[in-house]
Amino acid sequence: MSQRPPDKFAISNFEWLDPFEPHRWCRGGWLQTLSIKSLRPDLDVDRYEGCVAFDVPGDQTPPDVLSGFYLPVARETKKPTVIVFHGMGGHAQSGYMRSMAERLLAAGYPVVLWNNRGAGSSARNCIRFHHPGYTDDISLLVNYLHEQRTAWTRNGLAAVAFSLGANVLLRYLAETEGNCTFRAAAVVSAPLDMETTSINLQSGLNRIFDRYLLKKQRDELLRESAELTDDERNAIQNASSVWELDDRFTAKHLGYDGAKEFYRENSAIYVLDKIKTPTLLFHAADDPVVDETVFTDRDWSTEGPLYPALAVSGGHTGFLDRQGKRWHERATTRFFDAMLD
Repeated sequence: MSQRPPDKFAISNFEWLDPFEPHRWCRGGWLQTLSIKSLRPDLDVDRYEGCVAFDVPGDQTPPDVLSGFYLPVARETKKPTVIVFHGMGGHAQSGYMRSMAERLLAAGYPVVLWNNRGAGSSARNCIRFHHPGYTDDISLLVNYLHEQRTAWTRNGLAAVAFSLGANVLLRYLAETEGNCTFRAAAVVSAPLDMETTSINLQSGLNRIFDRYLLKKQRDELLRESAELTDDERNAIQNASSVWELDDRFTAKHLGYDGAKEFYRENSAIYVLDKIKTPTLLFHAADDPVVDETVFTDRDWSTEGPLYPALAVSGGHTGFLDRQGKRWHERATTRFFDAMLD
């Protein structure tokens, strides 16, 4: 484990970004990670006034149809609409997604909650699969919003992404470079190097989380609408770890020799230098999924555009603070306010 202080970089560079202090009853990476299970946001997408459920058809034959929700703010605003992307096993209405949406809406940011291909309400109309390097669906969504929902994009767009969804967003930011449509972005607990992350999941107590993620991924892949051969279904059902699933199914399905090649070609860590969009990256030293050396061993520029917010605690997408609030949510709105003022 790196000995470099994990609470440096963005935390010390921005006056408004206060250091994370964990809740007294929620100390340590595992408890912080598990705290997201206790999230009970008041936001009810189905009852939110002005909410618009929308579908975005792909260009395949037959087309997959992806879905999302647009949530307007109650007052006039000049702030951009923020698209929120979930992680593995999540969906648009996951507790951590709605919790982030609540914070953004209260700060005056309209929100799009998005279902990745095959997740949430997208699952029923998608035979193909999402994966952590697949940026085409972000492009599909962005183009749809600009062309079909111009009122939603009149003040521009920003983005927030969690866990594996953060890897996809970072790769999209790198691919679009100076032409990126997002004015600012924030990523929470991004597995920048998926090979390192997958290996980390196989050690010690992390194996518990590996089995949890494996079940989530297996459930999504084996959905009724999925297009799979019998051999692929067997590979998914018999995988004993995330690495084995990616090695025996994901990589082969996408045309790679195995997990190592798949991870190397799709991990965001190799393309971070191409990103031009102001981006805040949250990571906790006690994250049981993502090893801290992926963040601490990199030389970050204090001038951005990448601003790592590295905390001594917070787990994986947890960050439950002393007041029982989510530190990353508060910091994200403050970062957007600072970057987009």
